[in-house]
Amino acid sequence: MIVRAALDESERALEWIRAVEEEQTEGIAPDLIWLEVGNAFAGYVRSGIVSLEQGRQAVAAALRLPLRTAAVGELAPASFAVALDRGLSVYDACYAALAEAEDALLVTADRQLAQAAVRAELIA
Repeated sequence: MIVRAALDESERALEWIRAVEEEQTEGIAPDLIWLEVGNAFAGYVRSGIVSLEQGRQAVAAALRLPLRTAAVGELAPASFAVALDRGLSVYDACYAALAEAEDALLVTADRQLAQAAVRAELIA
């Protein structure tokens, strides 16, 4: 969702990001999120969709988001169980496991993850 908002691909993603920035809603994510955002923009830079400077700026902007993060080490046991139970990667399952532990809505652009979560909003 952070990547879609940065690329202006989704008005709904932008709305969620604004709500987190303005602290109208609390954002929480596994600390893995920073690497996933960096990896996504590295791919966009490699493919020529964004310039190196645009990629750097997008990663820096993501890091400024007031997200509360949870250590993936603490999420690993629940993520492992969710992954096996719902057919997800352990990486993706950590988002569902965290959302469920926090009784939070999972906001994602990943259709499979949204379908596997207890409560989710798919950002298309």
